[in-house]
Amino acid sequence: MNLWNEFKISKQEKIESNGIVLHFEKGIDAELKNKYIDFARWLRKNYVFPKRIHVYVLDAYMVALKNGNLVYGKFSWFKKRNPIIKIPSRIEEEMFKEFTLDELHLSILSSFVHELTHYFQWIKDLKQSNATSERQANYFRYRILDKYRNDTEKGR
Repeated sequence: MNLWNEFKISKQEKIESNGIVLHFEKGIDAELKNKYIDFARWLRKNYVFPKRIHVYVLDAYMVALKNGNLVYGKFSWFKKRNPIIKIPSRIEEEMFKEFTLDELHLSILSSFVHELTHYFQWIKDLKQSNATSERQANYFRYRILDKYRNDTEKGR
């Protein structure tokens, strides 16, 4: 099952859903902000987002779950309003000891894809274990990014 390709909606529904809406906290690296914007533009062009999803790009290393655990991304849904994703996106100098800037950007965008997969699981109302949901989200994490990188290298 490819969660990312299963949705078809009319042009009017697409206009009304407006897909992904990005919100940036102050302090987000300008280059990373531009990568988010380009990536979201590509996502909207290539995939259907049946319900508007608000994505909050945070100037933080990690975000807290309700149980207090710190994670690299969080998807939340609600009965009476649109779901949200929170992605911590702070990059500090010490991170460059282990990773290049491009690797850090890809890692952050991969967390975004991971959380978007949870959005699609929610839309489909999948009844599966947390472990299965996480495996599925990790499966799509780099496949979607690889497709994006291939398309942008080819100038699509």
